[in-house]
Amino acid sequence: MKIRFDTSSGVDTRLWECLLAVSCTPDDETPEELLEAGWLLDPVTTDWYMSRSVRIDLSKWQPRVSEVKCVASYDWRALEEVNSLDRAILRMYREERGIIDYPYDAFSRHGTLHIEKGFSKEGDCWYMTTHFRNAALYPICAFQKDGARTSPGKACWARACQVSKERGASHLYVYEGYGLANQYKANSEGFEWWDGSRWSGDKGLYLEATRDDHRPHPKIPAGIDS
Repeated sequence: MKIRFDTSSGVDTRLWECLLAVSCTPDDETPEELLEAGWLLDPVTTDWYMSRSVRIDLSKWQPRVSEVKCVASYDWRALEEVNSLDRAILRMYREERGIIDYPYDAFSRHGTLHIEKGFSKEGDCWYMTTHFRNAALYPICAFQKDGARTSPGKACWARACQVSKERGASHLYVYEGYGLANQYKANSEGFEWWDGSRWSGDKGLYLEATRDDHRPHPKIPAGIDS
């Protein structure tokens, strides 16, 4: 593979370490091999990039009681494609959370898409996973809360784990683990995160890292050019 190092993000002034964005263009590596090595797929450039990614070991995953109830509160139906209304919900969901927008089917060139929509009187939700030979990627869920008593995000998460396990995936890769908003990912059994060199099950260290993402940078020390 061809690996690129981008230094344009500058330095972390807390530690005075250079910030590197690392990406690669694979040669003959399979998606499973890339995911196992800590790479994630960029749906915009279709390259792969290194990050603090998170996955669920599905051999250890079991739904909690609250997750079972959430999943059961929806009528789940597989979709061949996403209609214009659901795409609009996805755009609004991303805008509210500051998530970059990209075509929902950008992953189809790399694996088999599985799309399910959950129907409920209190509001609908949908999610998509991309399936490879023995792994799955969970890049998308979307819903409108609108005061619903159900937890659509939790329902999509648990349903994606359940279906991926039934389809034979060993792991479900659930993208990045940065900031307080991603602490919930550590609640699942089978949780693992990429620490830069290996997959770790240390939840305490992961939570500390997500808290550190929000700490303000100190002022630049005197005598160092800004």
